[in-house]
Amino acid sequence: MYTRFYGLNEKPFSLTPDPRFLFLSESHREALAHLLYGIEQGEGFIAITGEVGTGKTTLCRTLLQRLGPGTEVALLFNPIMSGKELLRAVSIEFGLGTEGCSRADLNHRLNRFLLRTSRKGRRALLIVDESQNLNPATLEEIRLLSNLETSSSKLIQIVLFGQPELDEMLDSRELRQLRQRITVRWTLSPLSAAETRDYVRHRLKVAAGKECNLFTDKALREVQRRACGIPRLINVLCDRAMLMGYAAGAPAMESNSINRAAREILSARSRRRPWRSMLRRAFPAAILLAVGVGALRWFGIAGESPEPVERESPVPPAVAVGPSSAAAIGELSSWAETPGAEVEGAATNREFE
Repeated sequence: MYTRFYGLNEKPFSLTPDPRFLFLSESHREALAHLLYGIEQGEGFIAITGEVGTGKTTLCRTLLQRLGPGTEVALLFNPIMSGKELLRAVSIEFGLGTEGCSRADLNHRLNRFLLRTSRKGRRALLIVDESQNLNPATLEEIRLLSNLETSSSKLIQIVLFGQPELDEMLDSRELRQLRQRITVRWTLSPLSAAETRDYVRHRLKVAAGKECNLFTDKALREVQRRACGIPRLINVLCDRAMLMGYAAGAPAMESNSINRAAREILSARSRRRPWRSMLRRAFPAAILLAVGVGALRWFGIAGESPEPVERESPVPPAVAVGPSSAAAIGELSSWAETPGAEVEGAATNREFE
């Protein structure tokens, strides 16, 4: 919509992992160098981790472009599967038949394929994206795959891309055998302020085919502050700011454009989850209600006369806390104590504040 207005050939801040738009920050350059070195040296396991939106998938696509024709690649994007399903998926990626195969058959066929590949002087590479979704049992199955080797080299190399949760899994005692086999390991870092500026200008240059500075220096500093150096959030903010700039006929994006875009995105997200906000407001009220009712009951007991006193009528039901009220308060309390109950909303605010 705004591309023609700003003299662009395509959208510069698309969220698709297009390697043409890859910006090699210092951290990304180091990660790519580690990947290429590990593969060239025949290392068995390589692990690359990074926070959500730091460019892991784009880096993976770039790696695929850098690999030579002598590499057989199996690429798994959705690794939520059992051990046998993993073997079947890897076999299919390598072009092997799996119909009616047992687990032993799959292992046997895969081993024969890898031996043939090695004899031809070719390399077999398994890349698993979103590896943090693998359960420990499936990770153990991947470790067993690395046992396929000759006396001098590994028959298959394995690259794991994942979020920080993958690091936590690898550091657990349960997976210490796998951790010891990972010889190349790197964590992607967010972009610095200077890298954010160069990142935005790089994407504009690729989209326009020439230098195209549509964001002022103040706007770029605001992008860094709001997005905290996360490339995906930078893309979302800049794309929304350009759309709003087009609607207003602005020749360039100022810092107030970024602020408006951030507020609009935050507002849209909060509208999609109104019940979270309602529950967050209801929980303190429920706690105050419980404390107030408890205080009333305590003072009532403390103020009783030691002499028996006849009452004409029982305590009105509205004063006491019955089982249903206590259950409701307990439910709200358990919701608040559940890990992640408020994390999503808090994370959204941290992304842009």
